[in-house]
Amino acid sequence: MGQSETHHFLHYFLFEEDEVYLPSGKLSFGQRARLLLARLVASGANCLILDEPINHLDIPSREQFERALEVFAGTVIVAAHDRAFINRTADILWSLREGNLRKEYLKNILD
Repeated sequence: MGQSETHHFLHYFLFEEDEVYLPSGKLSFGQRARLLLARLVASGANCLILDEPINHLDIPSREQFERALEVFAGTVIVAAHDRAFINRTADILWSLREGNLRKEYLKNILD
């Protein structure tokens, strides 16, 4: 990507103007999480495995993260406990209950 394309791409992950020039060590935890996600998407990854990806994100970052997941063309496997996040983003829920792994479609769980 050229510089203009890179700025536009990072803007999608909520990096504003001069923030794109900050060294990663100067970024907040939430900014680093967004940068890692941007790197994965830019690398052409078609499967993301994420462990509690929204725990340290502020509300605008969470909303943008969910929008990014909506347009991601690959498979996303997420370990999460936030029911609202699960309800907005998941199609299928795998749950471990009493030592049994179960596949459940969300429409059956949320009713």
